[in-house]
Amino acid sequence: MTPEFDAPEEWEGIDASVWQSQKGRWAAPQHYMCSYMAMFPPELPHYFVERFTIQGDTVLDPFCGRGTAPVEAAAQSRIGIGNDLNPLAIALTRGKLSNPPLEEVISRIDALESGYDPSEWVTFSGAPRRIRMIFHTKTLRQLVYLKRELDWSEPGIDSFIVAVLMGAMHGSSKGFLSLPMPNTFSMSWNYIAGKVKEDPVKWACPDRDAFEVLRDRVRRQLAKGPLPGSGRAIYGDVRVLDESVEHDSVQLLFTSPPYLKVIKYGLYNWIRLWFLTESGGHKEVDEVLDDTHALSEYLEFMRETLTAVLPLMDRERGISCWAIGDVKGLNLAWLVWCHSASGIEVEAEDGSILRYKILGIIEDKIPQEQKVTKIWKTRIHKVVRVDSEGTVLEVIGEFKDAKDAMRLAMESEEEGGDEVKVKTEIINDKSGKATPIDRILIMAPESSNPTPFVGNEEVTWEPLARGTKQAPLTSFK
Repeated sequence: MTPEFDAPEEWEGIDASVWQSQKGRWAAPQHYMCSYMAMFPPELPHYFVERFTIQGDTVLDPFCGRGTAPVEAAAQSRIGIGNDLNPLAIALTRGKLSNPPLEEVISRIDALESGYDPSEWVTFSGAPRRIRMIFHTKTLRQLVYLKRELDWSEPGIDSFIVAVLMGAMHGSSKGFLSLPMPNTFSMSWNYIAGKVKEDPVKWACPDRDAFEVLRDRVRRQLAKGPLPGSGRAIYGDVRVLDESVEHDSVQLLFTSPPYLKVIKYGLYNWIRLWFLTESGGHKEVDEVLDDTHALSEYLEFMRETLTAVLPLMDRERGISCWAIGDVKGLNLAWLVWCHSASGIEVEAEDGSILRYKILGIIEDKIPQEQKVTKIWKTRIHKVVRVDSEGTVLEVIGEFKDAKDAMRLAMESEEEGGDEVKVKTEIINDKSGKATPIDRILIMAPESSNPTPFVGNEEVTWEPLARGTKQAPLTSFK
């Protein structure tokens, strides 16, 4: 039984409009190295890093994705730690936090190019047909060589180059290596094959030099210099994170956990995962990441997660922020507090008992002027199975969101058989469209007394912290 919502909706003047008002790419270039589905913008963690930490503090994201929170921490002279079970997330986060000097990266790319012998790569061992149809022959030979030569298992120059390369793998301009496609997700191989067959000229693989593309991208990524802070990426299950991070060491935890509407990160990044994984496949990644679906299972997963990270929090001023969206009309942040966090008790290394206290649940509400309140013409995206002549055999599903339709189509194609397509129809619809609400569940260890070091009007929006802002000596350990 969930009690009626009574959590504080305001705490320490937290104001979503402050981060929502920032427009454009203001942040460190490293943030924009590679797109990643379901990511939050750097403005969001930046606000909390600026207000509730000082230089030298540690910021942790247990579900780091492309590393936005730990990278922003490093950009503001903090220590950023990111954890994830997705190889792509680790490659991006580890690469960005490796933070090498520009001249050393360029020197490594030059050495790789000098060591490359095209005649050695006449055949494409390890490159399946679905990969061969995406890249020009010359480009693919270079990629297979780089896949062998670059070691991203540890922080360093190679890890940084691999992270940059992930951003270049596919897109629709000359800065990308593939035939034209979105850079946010990998299009279905069957869809690509159909387009190539339909218009081979338009869908021809461009002759791109991977070494040249890498050099251009590296110079852009490091245009503002290295990150002034530091950090690391942990490849592991969040539920055992207490074995990898020092206890009582994290001043700010900022994250957005996954939930019921499962995004198949492996399937939608199958091109990048071909390069990153030894098998060259994506299915094992989705199997590892596909933890929970039902609400009860999710709340138990969150209980295990919150139990693991509680001992890591600074007991004097640690603060824990969880950005959680409403789902199916439920205030999920409140459910997580009531059913996952509120009853947790963990014995610390010194024998004391650690518990959470709730500080507030703050709405990250999209401003009214940015909402779509009425739709008179609605696009309906139907996922259909068709025969060889294009006749619709079955309607598999209907969606208002094209991405949802594409996801189902890609999943259905894996099952084999007839071709699966997405057909779009426009219908009249006078119903309003409600914008989902994100909420930030803010907690702290019972003994912690987190307070802001700066007010809303003092939050700065510089890409990289170069000064030495200090807090009063009595404010931190």
